[in-house]
Amino acid sequence: MKTFLVLLAALLAPLPAFAAGGITMTPEMRQTLQAKMHQECLAKEGDFARQGYTKAQTAAICKCSTQQTAALFNSQTVSYILTHGAMPADMQRKVSSATAGCIKSSTGVRK
Repeated sequence: MKTFLVLLAALLAPLPAFAAGGITMTPEMRQTLQAKMHQECLAKEGDFARQGYTKAQTAAICKCSTQQTAALFNSQTVSYILTHGAMPADMQRKVSSATAGCIKSSTGVRK
């Protein structure tokens, strides 16, 4: 659960500054947002290391989770986040599920 919080914090931190003003989400903006989220996630390497993840695992988790999260962003979801200060509940579930899948695939954990 702590890993989810670290990832979600890293993924959500750049949103308000990026999408201020009700911008229409374009593919270029999605790529920029994904790159920013990826950098923010990688900046949390120390948090991942304290939880026992290697540098390679952290890189793989960050890449996977930011790709999955960026794919969910559109103008509506960004507008909702700016208005309510949080992701819509269905998006939170999707991000959480995708992040869990990324962690499992990146660390070789199988259930």
